[in-house]
Amino acid sequence: MKKLAVSAFLGLSILFNSSFAVNAAEKDFSKPLPQSLTEQEQNYLKNNFDQYLKDKYKPFENRVLRAPEGVFWTPGEFEKCEGICFSWAGYSGLMTQLIADSSQHAKVFVAAYSENGLKDRLVAAGAKAENLQIVKADLDSVWMRDFGPFFIYKSDRTREIIDCVYNRPRPNDDKFPQIIGKTLNIKVNPCKLILPGGNFQTDGHGVAIVTDVVFDPSQGGDPNMTREQFEKYMKDYFGMKKVIILKQMKRDGTGHVDMFSKLLDDKNFIVGEYKTPADGAPGNYEILAANVKTLENETNGLGEKFIVTRIPMPKYDGTSYSHTNSVFVNDLVMVPVYNKGTDDEALGIYRKILPNHTVKGYDCRDIITANGAIHCITQLVMADPLQIKNARTRAVSNSSFDITFNIDTKRVLNNEKVLVHWSNDKSGTFVPVTAGATNNPLEFKAEINGADSNKEIYYFITVEALDGTTARMPINQNEFMTYSTK
Repeated sequence: MKKLAVSAFLGLSILFNSSFAVNAAEKDFSKPLPQSLTEQEQNYLKNNFDQYLKDKYKPFENRVLRAPEGVFWTPGEFEKCEGICFSWAGYSGLMTQLIADSSQHAKVFVAAYSENGLKDRLVAAGAKAENLQIVKADLDSVWMRDFGPFFIYKSDRTREIIDCVYNRPRPNDDKFPQIIGKTLNIKVNPCKLILPGGNFQTDGHGVAIVTDVVFDPSQGGDPNMTREQFEKYMKDYFGMKKVIILKQMKRDGTGHVDMFSKLLDDKNFIVGEYKTPADGAPGNYEILAANVKTLENETNGLGEKFIVTRIPMPKYDGTSYSHTNSVFVNDLVMVPVYNKGTDDEALGIYRKILPNHTVKGYDCRDIITANGAIHCITQLVMADPLQIKNARTRAVSNSSFDITFNIDTKRVLNNEKVLVHWSNDKSGTFVPVTAGATNNPLEFKAEINGADSNKEIYYFITVEALDGTTARMPINQNEFMTYSTK
């Protein structure tokens, strides 16, 4: 079959009929789909919106949906990740750079129709082979952030995926959360909510930040959904306690929150700023100022005021350029740059707020014309945001010993609830002892006194952050670590 241009294979007759879907071997990824709606997609939504919603919600018919059970939370993107996902469906030059650099800091999952020497090419370009995995997937576009999985963590330290509905008529892309869930062997929770990942941020403490595009039918949102219904989805599926809804920018192609803002930690926002009102698309200067005012009057999940720093936005010329469309890969921050006079200032703002990170700029002049940049083409595989590691013991006397351990987290700890629990009888009463911080960052030590030197000592460690996030070592409630003074 003759190769088809991407703009052509999304004809109206195949938008929702998987039997007509064109596989990746026949797609021309030299002309990748934009993050924004194509002209054909816009026309379809305009003339067939009821059918669009019906098709989006059809998989949920006659199906009982269950939200995640128990206590869970959604980590912030600035927290620890296990890996990062990409879709190999265009922009191969930029993708190769990002994959090579990401693989030095985390695992990289590359969704591709065929491996066909791809891993070897990426390794030759500098990717770390042991951190690179090709995931077979027939995808239509590169916009992994919007159709990819959301990750939550549960109090039993297990991880699950929330699979929301993609706000584009691209059924192949919409399947990816199920594919990566099977790859990682973790549970996937389908959610009957149209929510692209680029329009979601969280402080990691139960506060969600989105724009009102979630209700906008011109961007594939559901205008029939109320704010109360949206907030319930956020609570039931993401563990959110509060939702902040900002105004979407105009003429940026998506209306997503990541096109003008980013949380760099649990309280520091950067928000874009045009030099003058005329530098932005009409109304955006004022919209951004209003969003700043909203954020400055809000608090995070710990009750702390958000801190907002303005970051320059290059002048609008039919394209909205965003320096906030960046992504964390643990200690690396990958930032889009455009050679339009604002790069150095933007990178300097990141480095000032994140002095312990490596901040690197990547030329995104090509991809931004498709209404997205680095954040839009990546999705993080989040790790446990509160981990206890490296527990070790040291004898002090026959009846006392020290337990030293590390805590890997970016959350604020409740120092009164960093505890070692010990007993000479694993079925008896465990004595809690507060562990104090040592001179080493995130290292704690507890002094255990009064232990019976003739018996084995059982112990476990519990930690709680100020937002209520908890961790235990060992994870299993029925397991203990042991120490013998003999």
